[in-house]
Amino acid sequence: SDSDGLPPNRFELELEFIQCLASPAYLHHLATTGVLSEPSFLEFLEYLQYWREPQYVKHLNYPHCLHFLDLLLHNSTFRRELGTVEFRNFVHEQQFYSWQHRARTLYGGGLPKSEGEQAEDNKGGGATEQE
Repeated sequence: SDSDGLPPNRFELELEFIQCLASPAYLHHLATTGVLSEPSFLEFLEYLQYWREPQYVKHLNYPHCLHFLDLLLHNSTFRRELGTVEFRNFVHEQQFYSWQHRARTLYGGGLPKSEGEQAEDNKGGGATEQE
């Protein structure tokens, strides 16, 4: 441990924690245990804003964590509603739809088709779906 009392693996611990914020199930857990209403926890979330800086953000695998960080910091209704299973499920569904849309936009509809799927498409006159 450093002389200031911080663990030597602080970077890894904070990286793991902030990425947990991308999980609606984890956010639900935080809400149901009362952590999201503690001022000291909200101060800690504010401190985590440094992950937006280019030298840190490049380490994130789950960028939704930054969006949820904003909502946790600035939207008390979001924090409160996370305590319900229905809202947790809604957030999870919306997250999935966001990923699905991003995959379609970036990758043109998903994984490449197998030879069998391509042959099936060719039987149908070669028409392809456009988005």
